[in-house]
Amino acid sequence: MAPKKNMNEKVEAARERKAAVKDAASKKASKDAEDAYWREAGEGAKTKAQAKREDEERKRQEAAARKAELKRLQEQEEAALAKPKTTPKANRVSGPKVTHHELDKLRESEAAAKEAEQKERAMAAKREVSSQSYSRMLEVENTNRLEDAVDARSMEQAIDALSSLGMVETPPADKHPEKRMRAAWKAFEEHNLPLLRMEKPNLKQAQYKDMLWKMWQKSPDNPAFAAGKQ
Repeated sequence: MAPKKNMNEKVEAARERKAAVKDAASKKASKDAEDAYWREAGEGAKTKAQAKREDEERKRQEAAARKAELKRLQEQEEAALAKPKTTPKANRVSGPKVTHHELDKLRESEAAAKEAEQKERAMAAKREVSSQSYSRMLEVENTNRLEDAVDARSMEQAIDALSSLGMVETPPADKHPEKRMRAAWKAFEEHNLPLLRMEKPNLKQAQYKDMLWKMWQKSPDNPAFAAGKQ
């Protein structure tokens, strides 16, 4: 009966140590909450970065405490298994079962904590990526608007130059050939730009404009090209 009594004493001691660890963690959590309350009352609310760092430190300390307790229980189990097996079969079975149960509980707790930490990191990364993507989207949109404005001015200058050189032939009644040229270009652009974007996605707006301009030079919709063919 002595071995069984010794084993029960070890199990009881392990339970007491585990309870002490939980009690210390609970007291620390209460103290941290109280400190946070007085900090906010005296110095104002903490920044998100400060709160995040403190939360990560708290999780790290809790994980370290769980690992230490798990290691201690594993060492205790290994030491018990290493002793000569002189106790009856019933005693050998009853002792390790309790230890395995405690180990399983700790493993489950640690796995849950790791999963929660991974989810938090994934959400933080997702928020960061979303913010960066939104910034890039605004940057691209502003760039495209600027390129559109520049291309529009360049197109008007090109049409004016062609008109001044007499390369745009118009009927005698047409007193504003540049307007007809601009209207023809606008219609050509509206028709062909969506097709180009489907055929060649992910290009910059300036690249689409350059491709459209080259197509325009040889298009029968271009009054200057049609006049040259005649």
